[in-house]
Amino acid sequence: TGVIARELPRQKLVAGIEAAAEALADDAASFSEAIMTTDRGPKRGALELELSGGRVRLAAQAKGAGMMSPRFATMLCFIETDAGLAPETLELLTGVTVKRSFERISVDGQLSTNDSVFAFAGGASGVEVEPESADELVLGQALDALLRQLAIEIVADGEGASRVCRVVVRGDTELVEPVARAVANSPLVKTALLGADPNFGRIMQAAGQALAGRAPFVVDLSIEGLQVESAGTALDLEESEWRELEQAVAAPEVELDLTIPGEGGETEVFFSDLTHDYVSLNADYSS
Repeated sequence: TGVIARELPRQKLVAGIEAAAEALADDAASFSEAIMTTDRGPKRGALELELSGGRVRLAAQAKGAGMMSPRFATMLCFIETDAGLAPETLELLTGVTVKRSFERISVDGQLSTNDSVFAFAGGASGVEVEPESADELVLGQALDALLRQLAIEIVADGEGASRVCRVVVRGDTELVEPVARAVANSPLVKTALLGADPNFGRIMQAAGQALAGRAPFVVDLSIEGLQVESAGTALDLEESEWRELEQAVAAPEVELDLTIPGEGGETEVFFSDLTHDYVSLNADYSS
């Protein structure tokens, strides 16, 4: 990753790769730190699984903090397992789990020109994972959990981020995704999240913007399990409920549950708040 439209110094890059190859270590700690850019810390995880043919290991390292949005951003992830898998099986498991993890996050709604997830299955354990087997299911579930953990860590480590929010949208199959992204990428929603401000009108505005031209605007909204909007009308909350709401949105993690017209669709997006540090970081140097 780097400044868009600036070519990398190829000779320096090749020389660096050769030098790094000679200094390879057995653990992943230095690797997960080497790929950091504006990340505040490394993101990595590892699991051991007991399959029918024996024990296998699964590990992953990721980087990314800015230009983050569903369909990736300036992020990288490297997955390694010593299980033996056919390329088609590995590609299937990676594709499914990436859609449920890295494609469900946003820091600033900005797509990047550079993003990749690499998966390597070396087979050193001698344990083969057959397609459509119980072992494939177990490995897929473990990979799903590992990548979702790393994806949420990326949001929490977003440039300047101080809070993480999960928005769940249910309703029309074609509309849940644009509505969720509109809420997650709204500067007004993100700054309200920063200020621990339960101004749910901003959430309604963002959702309405994604549903422009569709009437009536009949939606339900709950924040941390407390319903604040019913059938498009704000509920008259008691003072104690407002206090409960204010405390809920001041937590490090906040959940929004939005129901829009239609049926059959459900999606989620994890996103961060928009802070003064994010502005400073991206204004103070050319990125």
